[in-house]
Amino acid sequence: MNQILRTWTFWIHAAIEAECRADVERLILARMRLAPGNRRACALFNDAGDGTIEVVVLSIWDSMDHIKAFTGPDHLQPTISPAHLGKVFDREPAVHHYAMNEVPASLRDWTLS
Repeated sequence: MNQILRTWTFWIHAAIEAECRADVERLILARMRLAPGNRRACALFNDAGDGTIEVVVLSIWDSMDHIKAFTGPDHLQPTISPAHLGKVFDREPAVHHYAMNEVPASLRDWTLS
């Protein structure tokens, strides 16, 4: 069975990085980790050095059916509340899904934070 890597990228101002980290953990990752079929979920924060932070939300799922059960009918839309979108100054308009025949060893040992 192919697992699915789901990614979404957005950009914030560096001044709100700590707040964003807490919100992503509490509002997005915690919910993903409890969803049936979710194997891993984490967020990567990359300081561009120009006052902006790139944030990539990554998750591994057992199947697209599990993703659709988590997201609802519009599985290509990112899971972020409209109230928090105001903090995002740029974002990819849709998430990306990648089929993985086997989870690479480098991803199997992700920590959940």
